Amino acid sequence: MAERGPRAPQVAKERKLEPALGAGEGKPRERGLVRILRVVELIVIYLALEWVSAIQEYRGVPVTAWNPGLGVIFASLVSGRKTAALALFFGALLADSLVGTGIGDPSHAVVVAGIVSLGYFGVAQAARTLDLDPRLNRLRDVALLLSSALAGAVFVGLALSIFLAGLGGASVEQTARETLPLLVGDLIGIAVVTPLILRSTRANARGRIVDLSFVAGVLAAALVAALAIILVLREGDQRAYQAFYFLFIPVVFVALRNGIDGACVILAATQLALLAGLNLYGYDGEAFINFQSLMAVLTATGLLAGAVSSERDAASRAARRARERLKEMESEAARADRFHLVTGLASSLSHEINQPMTAARAYARTAQKLAEAPDADVARVRDYVNRCVAQIDQAGEILRSTREFLRRGEPGRALADPAAILSDSVTLMRPKAMQKRVRILADPCAEPLSCFCDRVQIQQVLMNLIDNSIAALGDDGRVDGIVTVSLRPGKGGMVEFSVRDDGPGVDPEFAARVFEALATTKENGLGLGLAISAGIVEAHGGRIWLASAQPGATEFRFVIPASPDTPQGYDIGSS
Repeated sequence: MAERGPRAPQVAKERKLEPALGAGEGKPRERGLVRILRVVELIVIYLALEWVSAIQEYRGVPVTAWNPGLGVIFASLVSGRKTAALALFFGALLADSLVGTGIGDPSHAVVVAGIVSLGYFGVAQAARTLDLDPRLNRLRDVALLLSSALAGAVFVGLALSIFLAGLGGASVEQTARETLPLLVGDLIGIAVVTPLILRSTRANARGRIVDLSFVAGVLAAALVAALAIILVLREGDQRAYQAFYFLFIPVVFVALRNGIDGACVILAATQLALLAGLNLYGYDGEAFINFQSLMAVLTATGLLAGAVSSERDAASRAARRARERLKEMESEAARADRFHLVTGLASSLSHEINQPMTAARAYARTAQKLAEAPDADVARVRDYVNRCVAQIDQAGEILRSTREFLRRGEPGRALADPAAILSDSVTLMRPKAMQKRVRILADPCAEPLSCFCDRVQIQQVLMNLIDNSIAALGDDGRVDGIVTVSLRPGKGGMVEFSVRDDGPGVDPEFAARVFEALATTKENGLGLGLAISAGIVEAHGGRIWLASAQPGATEFRFVIPASPDTPQGYDIGSS
């Protein structure tokens, strides 16, 4: 039995390795098959879209002012799938015979396919070298994608023009002018289809499909765009080109409202509606190219506007998350500061609690002996029991105040009694003051007051100020130091607390930065107490300041709103 323990894991490991090795041997073939299938899939998609969009041709070359198949393959190229270049090569090569472009000479078809595939593969690789993010989350990525599309179209157009000029004897300038539809078709194909493909692969973009607000806005704008296209194309003359600019209204509206995702959808819908309208109304090839050129400008405008909107929204979300994180960090810092305070009070609190508990035990023993006497004095027994209960209540009040002060809780503001806050703070700090031989005097306001605050946080501020005064008096070696904690109504609907001591005062240089983080004169101080206190008071809409730094009359004051309706802002100079 002793040998089975060490051997069993080894046997199990060996058994697990066997299928793992078998799977490892099959993975290269499996990955190779998957790549081949992806290439075939892209070729089929390219040929299908080429057949649908083959509206015009020039000298047997598939020159059309709308090339969506290229947009699909270019999306794969900029995503890092280099095998997509093979799909583009074989797709352009097979288009000669299957789609009916009729280049004729197989060697010429190979050259044309090679120019197209190598040109766009090189441009895609250059874009990736420039850190193009295929998620298109930034304006920079959208601008880089459009620039790459334009560069690829220009390069391929010029290369084909030179090649065709060499075949037919026409000048390069004439051939380039006549192959302009290629440049426009490739550019519009990439600009419309590639962003749509890239964005649709993202989970959060696909999730917007079920967003009713997103769908309703895009459908409404698409309907407006379709109606505008009908009205534009019905003109049938030069005014149609001028009226085309009305399409910018729905496209830019959706781009600004729904970001890059909305821009991609509305541009695809507009392009399809434009193609349908051009064929329906029988526009010739020249008009087709002119409208597609205008569509290229509209596409660039819509994508850039959408990218700006998305980037702005992303920045707003990031800023909101940063604010939330900052609040969490401030809350954690405040909690750490509270524990730091109570850590210093621990020995004092244990002594303070031990006294009433010892007295309560003595009273209880006395009451027990009196009750056991034959002629028990009920009145005296009741008196000792009452004294016992009072001592237990005193210890319980200290524990309650400490527990409430340390609780994490979510910040919640409500109407509170400032006199009770002052009393609890003095109760918790008095044991430490007694150890330092410092007296704490409470000076609550005679008239009833209320304040709107997070009770625990304001108690923390008050205890921080009292603790600083006790430390200053203790470090000065005083045995007759006095700390006075006062409460009074402030101006402008505020409630004012003050902590005054007759200690050595505050150095003028330190007084200027007393509320800065990490500023401290204590040997073991964190330098966070006053900074956290200032943050808490200001978050409540109040102010905290050093009212006097003079020796023998050092005083800190802070004010908080007396009610939720108290106006924000407070002029400390008026106090």
